[in-house]
Amino acid sequence: MSFDKDTRNLLAKTVAACRRRLAGDVTDQLRGVFGLHPDGVVLPLEKLTHLSPDQHAAARRLRDLLDHYTAGAAGKDSDRRKAAYERMVLEISFTALNRLAALRLCEERGLVVECVRKGTTSAGFQMFERISGGAIGGRYDTYRVFLECLFDEFALDLGVLFDRMTPQSAVFPSERCMEDVLAELNKPELTHLWNEDETIGWVYQYFNPKEERDAMRKASRSPRNTREMAVRN
Repeated sequence: MSFDKDTRNLLAKTVAACRRRLAGDVTDQLRGVFGLHPDGVVLPLEKLTHLSPDQHAAARRLRDLLDHYTAGAAGKDSDRRKAAYERMVLEISFTALNRLAALRLCEERGLVVECVRKGTTSAGFQMFERISGGAIGGRYDTYRVFLECLFDEFALDLGVLFDRMTPQSAVFPSERCMEDVLAELNKPELTHLWNEDETIGWVYQYFNPKEERDAMRKASRSPRNTREMAVRN
C-alpha cells in the first residue's frame, strides 16, 4: 500500500520540514529585501533603493497583499497586522512548495523535462543552461528563469497554481533554501510516491497540520478569512 501509516508519517515530516525552511526563507527575504518586518514595520518604497525594477514592483504587490490580509483580519491593529504577515508568509511558502511538488509529479509522468529531481544537475536544466550560454546570469539565476518558464507553460492550463502574476509569487526561494527543499522532496524513500496521483493532496493536507486546523476552530466557529476556509475544509 503506497500510503500506509509509515509512509504518511514520512511525507508529513517532509512537508513540515519544507514548510519550516520556506517560511524562514520567505521571512528573511520579506525583511531583508522588501522591507516588510514581522513586527509590523513597513519601510517606505522610496527607501528601498537597492531593488531592481522587478523587485520594486514585487515590493508594491506584497504591500498591497499585506494590506488586504490586514483588512480581513480580526482583533486590534497590532494583532491584525501580525496575523496578516504570518498568513502572507505561509501562503507564499505554500505556493512555492506546491509548484515544486507538482513539477516532481509531472517528471515521473513524462509531462515535463527533468527539472527538480536532481536540482541544477537535472537534464532539462542542463540543456537550458547550455542554450542560454550564461546570458541570463549566474547558475541559480538561470535555474530560476528555467523554472519560471515551466511555471508559465503550465499556467496556461493550471493558472490557479502556476500564475506568476499573483502576489504570492513575488518571493522566490533563495538558492540555499531551494537546495534544502529539493533535498527533502527527493529523498529516496519518497521516490515511489511521485507516481501516485493523491500525493499532491497529501502535501496540501500536511502543510496545514491538524493542530493548526483545531486551533482555528477553537478560535472561531466559522472561518474568519479565505485561508481558514480552505484549510478548515
